[in-house]
Amino acid sequence: MCSRLIVTLLIATWWGGNLNWATGAEVPGGERRILYNSDGGEAFADFWTAAAPLEKIDGARMKTIMESSVDEMAKIGVDTLATCVWDRFQTMAPSQVCPDPMQKYVAPREAGLDPLETIIGRCHQRGIEFLACLRMNDRHRGGDVANKGRFIRENPQWLLEGAPGGMDYAQPKVREQVLQFIEELLDKYEVDGLEFDYMRWCHMFEPGEGSQHANVLTDFVDKTRQLLTKTAQRRKCGRLVLGVRVPQTLRECDHLGFEVATWIKKGLIDYVVPTDFFYTDPNTSIKDFVKLAQGTACKIYPAIHPMICEGNRPGLNNPANYRAVARNFYAVGADGIETYNYQYHWAGNHAAGYPGPAYMWPAALGYLRELRNPKLIAQRDRHYRFYQIWERKSPVGVVKDQRIKLNRGQSDLRDRRHFYLAENLSDPSLRATLQFKALGLTKKEALEIQLNGIKVPSRYIIRKFDEDGQNEWQGRPLEAFCWYTIDLNWKSIDGPIVYGDNEIRVQLTSSAAGRGALVEVCELEVYVYVRS
Repeated sequence: MCSRLIVTLLIATWWGGNLNWATGAEVPGGERRILYNSDGGEAFADFWTAAAPLEKIDGARMKTIMESSVDEMAKIGVDTLATCVWDRFQTMAPSQVCPDPMQKYVAPREAGLDPLETIIGRCHQRGIEFLACLRMNDRHRGGDVANKGRFIRENPQWLLEGAPGGMDYAQPKVREQVLQFIEELLDKYEVDGLEFDYMRWCHMFEPGEGSQHANVLTDFVDKTRQLLTKTAQRRKCGRLVLGVRVPQTLRECDHLGFEVATWIKKGLIDYVVPTDFFYTDPNTSIKDFVKLAQGTACKIYPAIHPMICEGNRPGLNNPANYRAVARNFYAVGADGIETYNYQYHWAGNHAAGYPGPAYMWPAALGYLRELRNPKLIAQRDRHYRFYQIWERKSPVGVVKDQRIKLNRGQSDLRDRRHFYLAENLSDPSLRATLQFKALGLTKKEALEIQLNGIKVPSRYIIRKFDEDGQNEWQGRPLEAFCWYTIDLNWKSIDGPIVYGDNEIRVQLTSSAAGRGALVEVCELEVYVYVRS
């Protein structure tokens, strides 16, 4: 099956909207692509590993599970399935280069089943493009090498000191071993291409040395493209795909040694997935990636994750959240979306401590159906969550704490943050509210709120003091807070929210002795209700 990723005529439909997307009213028309990343094989293997203590599942049953999982994806319109086939120098399918199996696939292989061949075959039967995904430097369980492949166990001298458990891609032998596996994979299996998951776990080199080794990684990507080209010529088919999952900003990419601009310019890659490590961020700035891809065949597919933010483990994103994020992404030029860790919606089949109930398989897949169609998204409610996704450093090494902080010990009691909203609230069919939580604010203190430089009149504000705070079952645990809700559909003057980048500025106008020196404004949300 030759790749459909490049030949799909998205370019012809991308500008399908009737109005100017940059100024307002409508996200560009035309359907987008849905890529499903089955990291660790979770869309398949969890269903027999969880059942293993209860019963012996034979190869025929495992094969049925794999094929039926692909069938469910086909029914909701998944275009591309990227399944993790290589992790810590362990593999999904038999390999001479990396002989150690990924633990989840020991049982099928012992039962005489080749899981990779099975999934590829079913994908091609159902018209789904199949990409072999490689976790480029996974570091689950840190420096414990006992659970890693033979190459790591036999070469501990090439392990990263500053990122325990990862291999140093500055070492030629490390890169050569990965390329040998890729060549073997392309020779044995009819994959439609590869996806390099650099977000597991970000560091290919010693932390802080990424930029100085960037040319080394670019050479590695170039050699991979040569192998893909050679394979396509042998098969007499079109171009095979190479996609990359990278951090959500070019600054982070540069820091880690990912020369995304060069990879796109040289035609080495076919798509980019800008993403956070673990959470969905509606503020993901993909504009820079879209700009790099303009005039090229490279596509931009930002990622969605079920998880909301650090510390909010019980919470999961819902369809209204996904619609909001997709609308933001499409407004600035995304060609589609990719899922990641999507199994959290039904992870109860894997372990009781996971948030999603098992019965949500395959129902939660249905959330994705409408995300390919901007017109359907526009007809349904959107819920934007602009949370501080990381309070500590993310695995990339960057702090992503976007809370507004007002320090009573300083003279300037103002702070601000930005949020992107692809909504035209002058549309009479839309009703919108904004809310946030202010921690450390006493009942007697007051906040002045400005949206894009316009002071919000008190008649549009509802303030409630929550003495009990928020427990772990309600979200991220919080102490007592003031809950502000702002009506965004102003009657007397034009509303304060613009289509695109917005700023909220908060000022502590009356100060009293509070619980501490700091007032924190967090968990900013915008709910857009479609009244028609």
